[in-house]
Amino acid sequence: MTQMHELRELPDLASALEAAQTGITLFFKHSATCDLSAAAWEEFLDFLRENTAPVTVYYCVVQDARPISNEIESRLGIRHESPQAIFLRNGMPYWNASHRRITTTALHEQAQAPIETGA
Repeated sequence: MTQMHELRELPDLASALEAAQTGITLFFKHSATCDLSAAAWEEFLDFLRENTAPVTVYYCVVQDARPISNEIESRLGIRHESPQAIFLRNGMPYWNASHRRITTTALHEQAQAPIETGA
């Protein structure tokens, strides 16, 4: 099972973004009051249980960590939604999804996506 790390304070996010400069990182934003988010959370947990790819995973509950959610939007340039999954490779976002587009299959595909090289 892939371990996840909760982001509670802005310094936690700063450390996570620094660590995300190498490898693959997944940020997951969860709403504790939304039925769609609850379904996406289950897909996310299934991904964590099954994942074998080297992915570092962070999450935040937006009601408890709104400044973190806002800072993720600002730093990564991806409009906030919840639920929301954002994959980074070497610090750069390469995929994000929200709501019903967050599935276990989609998360696995992105965790194992090949590195694209430019011509």
